[in-house]
Amino acid sequence: MAPVVLELTPSYIPLFLSTLHVTTVAGLLYIIGLGLCRSQVGLGPAQDTRHRTSQRLKLATAFGSLAALGFSLAVTSGLGYLTLSYKVWAFERGIEVPDSVFKSSLWSSAPVNGSNLYLAQWLSDTPIYFDAFEILTEKARRLWWGQQLDLAIVSWTTLLAIEGRRRKIPFLWAYALEAHLVSLSFAQNLFYVSLLLTPSPIPLQDTRLAKFLNKVFPAKPQNWAPNLSVFLVPLALSYAAIFSLPSVSGTTWFPTVITMAKLLSFAPLFLPAIIPESWGTTHSHIHDAYRDISKVFQVMSVVSALLHAKASVNGLLYNLPDAYKHRHSIKIPFDTEKRSAWDRSATAFEKVLGAVMDHPVVAAAGKDVLLSALSLGLWAAVRAMDAGDIAKSAVPSYVAFGSSPLGKTSADAPETEPRLNDEAPGPSSIASKLRDRPTQSRISNISSSNDPSDDGVPMPRKRGHPQKIKAEPKVDPEEIPDDGTYEPTPEEQSSIVEGDIIPGDEFDWESAALAWVLTVLGGLGAGSAAVFGAECVSR
Repeated sequence: MAPVVLELTPSYIPLFLSTLHVTTVAGLLYIIGLGLCRSQVGLGPAQDTRHRTSQRLKLATAFGSLAALGFSLAVTSGLGYLTLSYKVWAFERGIEVPDSVFKSSLWSSAPVNGSNLYLAQWLSDTPIYFDAFEILTEKARRLWWGQQLDLAIVSWTTLLAIEGRRRKIPFLWAYALEAHLVSLSFAQNLFYVSLLLTPSPIPLQDTRLAKFLNKVFPAKPQNWAPNLSVFLVPLALSYAAIFSLPSVSGTTWFPTVITMAKLLSFAPLFLPAIIPESWGTTHSHIHDAYRDISKVFQVMSVVSALLHAKASVNGLLYNLPDAYKHRHSIKIPFDTEKRSAWDRSATAFEKVLGAVMDHPVVAAAGKDVLLSALSLGLWAAVRAMDAGDIAKSAVPSYVAFGSSPLGKTSADAPETEPRLNDEAPGPSSIASKLRDRPTQSRISNISSSNDPSDDGVPMPRKRGHPQKIKAEPKVDPEEIPDDGTYEPTPEEQSSIVEGDIIPGDEFDWESAALAWVLTVLGGLGAGSAAVFGAECVSR
């Protein structure tokens, strides 16, 4: 085969976009760091106790380490894919590949030490981003890994929109972009750190950008929540795009469909800010919106499980002899005989799991799925989520039974850690405090218990003058208000600032096990929807 003619005047736009990718990742990290510092500074006095600070630091360090691991895995896998893609491009054009980047020239036309790196020509000829997505979707075994990431990103972006907006976490769009530019596990663990550092809503800074955005998109009232259709319509379009990716792979429609799928995943994050106030409801308390929130995550869990089941069946039935081959197979150092023997002896399930060895892009997707699933279970354990809430978010018709371990409610669970509602007590705490005020029966019991003559046991006499016992003043029952039926007014409920549960020293591994079981059975998308739904409603 004759080598492809090298284009001497390439387009430098792909090279600019690749450079912009790297600089954007670094800039987003800086922005997220500013947001984490703002969350740390905005902690109230009730959140800044020694125990809570120590526990928060330990957990933030753990999830920060997982984020660093996800970043390193994404970088190494990305470099492996880029190197392989360049080698194939150079082989097809008869260009010598240098042994080291430092022994080559990036721009000059004259050879340096025998070779050049034609980066602009390579990026101009090779759509590296669309190629990576197409490699994941063109084979059923690889789609089993790649589709899980797409479904999980949809669930996670919805968590950003609901929980991030409730806690007023700044720069939520930066977390969403990092999930697409780096990896889901990296951005997900960074957001876990942000949730740990923002147990209660923080005040927003009055910057020029904030003033401009408030003029363009007026701020919604407190406890305002969008209608259910605001989330369901973009979710339906996003799942439709994900469903159609395998059928359009290798066609001219693929770049359009994959771009729409990525853009639609941002819809739950931006729509609540830009839609008019009439498209939502202002509740007397934010907990009144939990029914719609549960329905959203139930829909995501069911649809994700169905799409994952379809991908699993197709992957298990896909047993073509050349299933492992791809457009870069010419430079993969395979031992064909060993590979053929493994294909003949391995089961269909082993072949699906072994697809991560086909290509660096598939390996990156597989590592990202596994690390995200690990972090998901650990987050459920750290938050001590109620297993019933996780099951309700996963199964629409789930009914908790009192005898079932998954049916335990927060009232049945022992209170091991206090809620962080010290800054502003909730309605239940207000009513309970007023109900705990002394009533007539309590005062009479206290008075009688202080009277030594009613005890039945003679008091021992002491030397000296006998001590005079002052009689307790009588309390008129009519002067004590009956506050047993007190309920806070809607104005008081709307002004309440929600707190959070401080993570305890002991983790709830039952919740973690349930999260991992749902992830294994329904895929990462279904497991994420179940855990994130419980995160939003189990406060």
